[in-house]
Amino acid sequence: MKGLTQFIVDLRNSKDLQEENKRINLEINNIQTKFSSNLNGYQKKKYVCKLIYIYLLGYIDAIDFGLKETFELLNSSAYSEKQLGYVALSVLVNNDKAKQTTKDYLNSSLSLVHQNLIKDLQSNNEDFNCLALQFIGSNFNISESSTVRVEESDEDSAKWLELIDIVYSFVTSPIQKPLTKKKASLALYSLLKLYPQVLLSNSNWIPRLLTLVDDKDYGVAISCIPLLHYIVRLKPQFVKSIIPAISLRLYSIVIENKCPEEYYYYKSPVPWLVVKLLQLIEHFFLLTDANDFSVLSIATLDEQTLNNFRSVVAKSIQNASHPVKGLPNRNSQSSILFQAVSLAVFLDASADAINGAINALMMLLDSNETNTRYLALDALIKLTARSNTNCLTMTDRFDVNLPKIFHLLHDKDISVRRKSLDLLYTICNPSSYNTIISKLLDYFPFSDFTLKSELGIKIAILAERFATDFTWYVTTMLKLLSIGGGSNSNGISYISNEVWERIVQIVVNNESLQKMTCKLVINLLKKPFSASTHASTQPPPTGVSENLIKVAAFVLGEFGEQVSSTEGFHISLQFRLLYDAYFKVSLTTRAMLLTTFLKFLVKFPDEDFVPDIVDLYEIEALSIDLEIQTRSHEYLGLVTSQSNFKLANSVVKPLPAFVQKESHLVNRIGSVSQIVGVNRSKSLLVLAKNINSTSKGESTTRSNTLDDDDEEDDSNPFGDEKKAPTTLSPNWYSGYHRMLHYDAGIFYEDQLIKITYRVLKEAFNIVLKFTIINNSAKTTGTDISGFTVLDLESLTGNQDPNYVLNIKQLPDPTIHDKSTMEIGIKVRNVIENHESPILSLSFMCGGSFNSLNLKFPVLLLKTLSSTVLTGIDEFNKRWQQIGDLLGVKEGECSVKVSITHRYNSSNISRLLTRLGFAVVHSTTDDDVNEILVFGAGILHTQKTNYGVLTTIRSVDQIGKEFEIKVRCSGGGVADVICSTLKEIFEGKF
Repeated sequence: MKGLTQFIVDLRNSKDLQEENKRINLEINNIQTKFSSNLNGYQKKKYVCKLIYIYLLGYIDAIDFGLKETFELLNSSAYSEKQLGYVALSVLVNNDKAKQTTKDYLNSSLSLVHQNLIKDLQSNNEDFNCLALQFIGSNFNISESSTVRVEESDEDSAKWLELIDIVYSFVTSPIQKPLTKKKASLALYSLLKLYPQVLLSNSNWIPRLLTLVDDKDYGVAISCIPLLHYIVRLKPQFVKSIIPAISLRLYSIVIENKCPEEYYYYKSPVPWLVVKLLQLIEHFFLLTDANDFSVLSIATLDEQTLNNFRSVVAKSIQNASHPVKGLPNRNSQSSILFQAVSLAVFLDASADAINGAINALMMLLDSNETNTRYLALDALIKLTARSNTNCLTMTDRFDVNLPKIFHLLHDKDISVRRKSLDLLYTICNPSSYNTIISKLLDYFPFSDFTLKSELGIKIAILAERFATDFTWYVTTMLKLLSIGGGSNSNGISYISNEVWERIVQIVVNNESLQKMTCKLVINLLKKPFSASTHASTQPPPTGVSENLIKVAAFVLGEFGEQVSSTEGFHISLQFRLLYDAYFKVSLTTRAMLLTTFLKFLVKFPDEDFVPDIVDLYEIEALSIDLEIQTRSHEYLGLVTSQSNFKLANSVVKPLPAFVQKESHLVNRIGSVSQIVGVNRSKSLLVLAKNINSTSKGESTTRSNTLDDDDEEDDSNPFGDEKKAPTTLSPNWYSGYHRMLHYDAGIFYEDQLIKITYRVLKEAFNIVLKFTIINNSAKTTGTDISGFTVLDLESLTGNQDPNYVLNIKQLPDPTIHDKSTMEIGIKVRNVIENHESPILSLSFMCGGSFNSLNLKFPVLLLKTLSSTVLTGIDEFNKRWQQIGDLLGVKEGECSVKVSITHRYNSSNISRLLTRLGFAVVHSTTDDDVNEILVFGAGILHTQKTNYGVLTTIRSVDQIGKEFEIKVRCSGGGVADVICSTLKEIFEGKF
């Protein structure tokens, strides 16, 4: 566009602002004239581009007339015109943004462009789809911490919902091209942050979205990561379902090198995806629910997934430990290393892996690139601060490399200097504290102004943490105060008040330190510590540190008389040293010294410095500073009359010991506290709770913020009361009932999939082995892909649960023929019949997404084992004992059952034997009077065992109606067993 180019050149050649304004006004008038005539597409684009450029220069009030032409471009069927229309709209529509709230601006923007977006999203032209998706992702994007939310009651909520539905269909469609899906996933992320209620109301969307991480196109997998991170923060219970897929993808890339050639970055297979996935896993480990409990830990991971992660981390560290040729290769390997190290500490990595990571990171500290040195230091800090490893080899490794870290304190970049300081603080231990603190004290006078305060606090904390010798501690701290004189450009001291206050607190509370501290302070006032010779051109501070004067004012005023009889420490010398410093310090310190002089005068009224103190009080009583004037006037009144002098003696009392012994210095450590301390990422559960409350018509006056102090916030992602009941899949009950009867069989089957099971029992431990068979392979030859265990929902209570579930083996995500899954169950207590868990599965087959919610029986009866009774007499004796012990109400339960087909004694005996009972007695099948079967067994739980007896007696002549009686040695347990037997016989849910 030559006209556009010339216009820009003219503006840049303008001599002054007046000439520029004249040229712009002339062009605006010209554009208005041109817009009133018929223009072709090229001309419209040219003039709209000129308006965009004018807008970007700051002339935002003179271009409203360009919106009409922008929409004409937007409605064009030419890609270049439509593209420019979206760009222009993104720029020009911001004109009134400053005059509106964010929500009003977003709603008005949507109303303005809604029809165009819907039209382009529904178009068969994929390029138009991408333009609309890109506009949505860019212009409707807000931060996750923003409180702006679209609600169902909003006027424009229907428009937002229509947009979300279409974008969601793009994301989950199996026929969309990768480029479209990438843009759609980012657009959906932007929309869901605005309208999260859609996701909370459509939980069936989440399993489909989670499959994106396993998309065969790596670009789609990368683009979906922000969306998945947001979903999991909103619904933490889905963390466990997505973890196995991520572990398998990482394992295939890093360990097996399964990566298309076009995704290699030099010699590294898709490093950007590896880094993003490792980072996502780290976020999961840091994620907490609303009750501040960790959502993910290695205890919740199955063995295969955990081993996959450990293998990936170890391989990444090993790759980075080897010399790598070429800067691009080094950068890619280093980026993976940094993230692998951050994740390693959450996986309880071995000592060898930790030391290998330290070696690899130490090599990177020699890099010529500032960013590499910075990131290596940051990774080392995370490794040491979060690691639970206390192995001596780690300590030795850092001790050997201390000179290299000390050298980085003088790096040309201040961010590297700050990180090296954080690392020294983190790795300091009982064997290296003396060396590190001495080095930091030597470094202090020459350190950067912005580092001095943080450096002083870290030295003070380390000295107190590792002090084993009082003399060393006091000497070190006083040396710090002596060399830490001066202040920054704002007049703020380099050493914070907390440092010298902490020294005074410790000295006052420890009598053994008082005399020694007085001597050290006096010597320092005579001759302050001098800075070590250093190559730096920055001069060390001169004079006595004001913080040292503050300590001296406290310590000598309280305890100076303890050393006054010692040569070289006389009280007159103490006074002279403080008096000489009086007019060199700030008003705050002067006020402290006035009080110290009062103590000297009261304790030593006959010394020759008393007139000097009185003269000072008389002079300062006229001070313009109110605090100095008031103190001097009051102290002068106390010491100038005999009667008041007695009052002064009663005023000057020994300082009591400090009650508060905890140091507040830790709160001011600096950036490293974010890593060393609890570094958890709050989930969005509180937001979800507020959204749900609003949707139910509750008060909306409370802001949607993450408030830890909200007493009403009792959100629990795994709680029974807060979570909506899971809708079970059709035909689920036949497999459930079969599992009640038999320890092996078919659990579920349809035209796509078949699941068989086998139950293994060992006392209170039960193992369920499932086999997933691909039925579609026999008919259409189609594989099952993306097979995922979404949830294993325990319906027992959260507090002291009656049973505990864990997945011991996950099935393969891609099933050609068959795959296996193993679930371990530990029965801890009596399980009610309604507490059986629900297994939620999802998979893709032939382009369709399928989900299954299947309930399987975890019942107390499943722990039953047979017991030996010699005959009916012993059975009756035990039956009577239970009745005598617990009574009929607690120890017995009876129920009548009606079945659809006839049973005889043999049928019932086989059924009881299959369940685990020992059949003590049964009538013969020829007996025409009645059917009667006695059974006995032992129920196992982790806490105790129960003896159980049952009698099954027919109450009709054809064997279809029976009375079941159960007695159990545990109170109330008979009711549970009886109801289970009733369900087994009748098969009714």
